[in-house]
Amino acid sequence: MDMSGNLDALVKRVLDRARDEATAIVERGKKAAERETQRAEEERAARKQASEAALHEAAERRIYSARAEAEQDKRRAMMNAREEAVEAVFAEALQTLQQIDAPAERRALLQKLVREGIRAVGAPAVRIRVNKTERDLARDPTFPGEIDGVSITLDEQALDASGGPVVTDDSGRVVYENTFEARLERMREPLRRLVARTLHLEEKKEEAR
Repeated sequence: MDMSGNLDALVKRVLDRARDEATAIVERGKKAAERETQRAEEERAARKQASEAALHEAAERRIYSARAEAEQDKRRAMMNAREEAVEAVFAEALQTLQQIDAPAERRALLQKLVREGIRAVGAPAVRIRVNKTERDLARDPTFPGEIDGVSITLDEQALDASGGPVVTDDSGRVVYENTFEARLERMREPLRRLVARTLHLEEKKEEAR
């Protein structure tokens, strides 16, 4: 083989090697580009997912907050309705008691309330204080000066109440308020529970419709 042939073969080998190296470089570049593209795509997807998750979480928080606020408003409305119902019952009951103006009926009621006070105080002698109207009834000679073996002394100072007595022992240390207002106040909590149960049952009926 002459020098020309050797040179041609050498050039061919160099070109082939260069071509192979260029192809390898291109392949490596393509793979690197693909890796970068994939990584960029993964990062974009991750950012999108994170953004969607954040938006979803924010939406869930808003929904939860709205539900909690609605539930709180509902509870507040129920409590207001309950208190309004209790106050309406109290007002009606107090008005009914105040309207008992027949002397015999009012006297019988006062005597009953004094008896309850005597039992609550548990003393051998008691003092009672009543309002001006009932003080006149208690001053009547026919009003008992003793009930169930317990002597009764009328306090001349009038009581600021719609009706009913405040009963104490002689020392004034043991006090039992049995006025209309006090009796109703003692009923307030049981009445609240009763009204709450009634409202709850009505609510269940509404939901069932």
